[in-house]
Amino acid sequence: MMSFRYFCAPSVWAAFLVVAAAFALAQQPAAAEPKPGDRPFDHGDDPNVELMQYAKLPRVPMDPPERTLAPLELKDKIYHGVLLNTDTQELFNKRYAQYVETAGRKPSMIGCFTPLWSKGDPLPIESYLARLRVIDSVPGVVPFIKLYTGDWKPGGPFLTADDILAGKEDARWVRMAEMSKQFGKPYLLSINHEMNGDWFQFSELYKGKNPAGWTAAKFKQVWRHIHKVFRDNGATQVAFAWCPGAIGRKFGKYDSMNSYKAYYPGDDVVDWVGASFYNDVNHHALDNLAATYPNKPIVLAEWGTEPNCGAWYVPKPYPGDAEHMRRTFEFMKRYPNMKAITYFYWGKDVDIERVPEQVEVYRRGIADPIYLSRE
Repeated sequence: MMSFRYFCAPSVWAAFLVVAAAFALAQQPAAAEPKPGDRPFDHGDDPNVELMQYAKLPRVPMDPPERTLAPLELKDKIYHGVLLNTDTQELFNKRYAQYVETAGRKPSMIGCFTPLWSKGDPLPIESYLARLRVIDSVPGVVPFIKLYTGDWKPGGPFLTADDILAGKEDARWVRMAEMSKQFGKPYLLSINHEMNGDWFQFSELYKGKNPAGWTAAKFKQVWRHIHKVFRDNGATQVAFAWCPGAIGRKFGKYDSMNSYKAYYPGDDVVDWVGASFYNDVNHHALDNLAATYPNKPIVLAEWGTEPNCGAWYVPKPYPGDAEHMRRTFEFMKRYPNMKAITYFYWGKDVDIERVPEQVEVYRRGIADPIYLSRE
């Protein structure tokens, strides 16, 4: 289990941990040679995946590389963010007020989900700009748009990768780029988050109805295609945030701790790296993400606690929802490239006040001076 204690003699303990890690890895049984088809794509040169998954060894923070700040990145602060429903201004205002009352602070970043269909009905393209403006009704916040190229209803309509790559949807992306210029302010944009799971149609391992023919390779091509359309049409103030899931457990034949690498479209088209992170996963999944992309600022693009998710947590015992939340706030300070945190404040199953003990934990955590809140 992850510990956030700071040892009295860090240099001594760091040396000890290196030796301990080497010894532990040496004791692991030799891995069987993979058979063709065992894994749908290459995972790179990670250390022992099972060891990483179960977080059996303590860790020490990495030394940050020298790098130029990314668009919208703060030098020494972490954005205090929240994900809210922007379907209507009235609903947004209500949920925003509830969140501020619960958190005791006003966020500096507000995110929302932007699908192309809703329960089978296509949404007007102008809803893209409408959501930006709903968020912008709160002065001084950075919008974070999570674009989803389909319907939130499972098995609903969804764009195929082949149609996007053939340019059949380019008018849609051109209009979004034009609306971005019309909006005139910088914002974060994610395209098809949590692509490394098996529940969205843009995943190679999608298991639901109406598969849309996506693979990891096509996902990368689609990302680069949409990015190019935005840039070619002058939407240069948009910062692109690539947002996999920090899943921490296996799905089918692949190790989801590392599988997001197969979907990474390239440093030249990614400004931020994001992660969805919930209480079914221990914090070592974030260690892996932060160390994999040290040259990119990282946003916890979704996070929170959900009922009964602790049943998935390893290693046992699960520390409890409030303690998992406290550890998340502490973890954000371990790595210098952790730069934004956006709570999934979406309803009773995930709201902070679902567990009374969480309210004080959240209020204390977000009050830390490292988090940028609005006055």
